[in-house]
Amino acid sequence: MPDHAAKEVLPANLQEHRAVKAWRKLQPEWFETDQIEILKLKTKSAVYRLSGVGPDGSAIIAKRCPTATAVVEKAIYDQFLTRLPLPALACHGLVMEPEGESCWLFVEDAGQHAYSPALEDHRALAGRWLGTVHRVPVSAELQALLPDRGPAHYLKLLRSAREVMVNLVESPVLTADEVALLRTVIEHYRVIEARWDELEKFCGAWPRTMVHGDFVIKNLRLQNGASAPALLVYDWEMAGWGVPATDLAQSLGRCASPDLEAYCAALRQNGSQTEFGELRRLANYGNLLRLVDKIFWDTVGIGGETRDFLLRPILALKNYEPQLAAALRLLDWGTA
Repeated sequence: MPDHAAKEVLPANLQEHRAVKAWRKLQPEWFETDQIEILKLKTKSAVYRLSGVGPDGSAIIAKRCPTATAVVEKAIYDQFLTRLPLPALACHGLVMEPEGESCWLFVEDAGQHAYSPALEDHRALAGRWLGTVHRVPVSAELQALLPDRGPAHYLKLLRSAREVMVNLVESPVLTADEVALLRTVIEHYRVIEARWDELEKFCGAWPRTMVHGDFVIKNLRLQNGASAPALLVYDWEMAGWGVPATDLAQSLGRCASPDLEAYCAALRQNGSQTEFGELRRLANYGNLLRLVDKIFWDTVGIGGETRDFLLRPILALKNYEPQLAAALRLLDWGTA
């Protein structure tokens, strides 16, 4: 769905910006910022970098999002990431907006050193990081907060998106090629659902754990360490309790493509007997589930029937369809 959020014009006095005002509720001392960078701007969410307002003049990331999402993210920062034997970003707190539906989450800035899946050492670092995270116990209190990220969650997304696509097939504003594309994706979905019991059985044999849910390039940064670079991971709004398949997705769009051998080695430090072939198949399922997730978000929010509303999801499906076909081939799911 097209994003119709108005372009934001920053106030002449940056201290009057809504994000700075919210930050000052946490930090009443006068921290003047000389720069506000708009990182994301949507109708119901926004992310800004506030320069110079953090400890020792550091930058702070201010994220406006639904309160329910922010509460889970803050719990992950406070109750889980602080227990990792790894560097992690600090969460500086949460500020509710008056109506209570949205709030501001303030997190340490991760810096500008980007992650690249084209670099083997980056992928190995991501594999070790994930393997460490997935073997750390999660408290019962935090588990209760985390949304489900098991196979049932993705089956709901698949069915919702398919219903939208089936309805779109009859749209008079689509070309014959676009209708054919929709029918192809719908057929892929028929194959996936016909084999869903196989996926559920395989994933059911894996222990559930904390999963990031959006382990992609834009949510990762590297930090210089004393002896080696460290990985910093943020944006936990899609995190949940489930099987780590999507975190392990490989060579798919903007995914991190963590090194599976490094991941396996990290798990084995905790006595895991994970076989590499089984791990590879879990990652293949992760490719499929990742695409189901992406297609859902690009189709289910369609808010109109004109071509302007349909163009973006159709373009997204043109990109996803060959990837979906490839994911099915990896699983030998060419036919139902």
